[in-house]
Amino acid sequence: MGLYCLTYDIDIFSINNQIVFFNNFKIKFLNVNVNVLEMLSFLLISCSFIKSAQVGPHIWLPDSMEAPVPASSLIHSATLVSAGVFVILRFYPLFENSTYSFFLLPIVGSTTAVYGGIVGAYQADIKRILAYSTISHCGFLIVLTSFHLNEFVIMYLYVHGFFKASVFMCVGNIIRSSKNYQDFRKMGVLYKCLPFEFFTSFVCLFNLAGLPFSLGFYIKHLIFLGFENNIYLYYLVFFNLFCGAISGLFYSYRIFFYAFFDFKKANKIVYLNFNRKENFSFYYTNTSILSNFSITGLVITSYIMSFYLLSVFLNKINFMSDFSNFSNFSNFYNTYNLSNNFYLFNLSFINFFVIMFM
Repeated sequence: MGLYCLTYDIDIFSINNQIVFFNNFKIKFLNVNVNVLEMLSFLLISCSFIKSAQVGPHIWLPDSMEAPVPASSLIHSATLVSAGVFVILRFYPLFENSTYSFFLLPIVGSTTAVYGGIVGAYQADIKRILAYSTISHCGFLIVLTSFHLNEFVIMYLYVHGFFKASVFMCVGNIIRSSKNYQDFRKMGVLYKCLPFEFFTSFVCLFNLAGLPFSLGFYIKHLIFLGFENNIYLYYLVFFNLFCGAISGLFYSYRIFFYAFFDFKKANKIVYLNFNRKENFSFYYTNTSILSNFSITGLVITSYIMSFYLLSVFLNKINFMSDFSNFSNFSNFYNTYNLSNNFYLFNLSFINFFVIMFM
């Protein structure tokens, strides 16, 4: 409503073109002169922080993990939590002219990244770990929006969305095979019963955790390359993001180890109650073949889309016409002299072919 009263338009592209003319426009509110762009950025950022589960109003996301796993894999990896980040992208010229967003976005985003990673590493509920993992990744996305690197935000959305959805689907099969237990302390040695989920979980967690030569490692590598010294509290933001990236290794390892390898004596009665006839399948897994097809499709699609976007970015092709006028993406590449023959890019291809071969 505020944007409409300001521009008398509801077209996002038209609003973005008019924002620059209201840079010094003020209104009197309770006998105080208020900058309109600062007020609108405050309202939109508040909505975005709630929707994308930034630290403070983040608690709704772990508490909403009671939904069925297919619903969680959709809304908690791509459509729901990304909406707040996408609002910032769509109204980017507004935030570019706002001092409030310049200070707030990197600080809150980096704090969320490290908070979600550390808290996720101490959870025992396997779905709550994924929820806090999503919170951590949303923090990275919010920080990226303050770097003027909108193409990387889209790239990160694809990498996180596809692989997190695949992990959720694998976790659903793990929970069903564990008699609906979500506490991974009651799981263990499931690599014998769920070899397909064992391998696909490894592939997805490998990329989400940002291990070397994975897609997650590559996009986080570009995040740190794109860091600018003019960001407020530069060293604090850098330290928070670094700790958030490291913490991703811990919660990914805990999910993988406790679910597939660890064995607890208290679990013995659960394993003995398994019916051998129900735990045998021609397809070498105890889950339905349809779920295996959907998980495989998600993994392959995520690799194809991610490598396509990497190729597009590294060849300096602007395919996002809405943002091309507002991004200094080309300046970033001129500074760091990246090319499609970049060393890590080739090693990422090796990762892809090795996994497909296996």
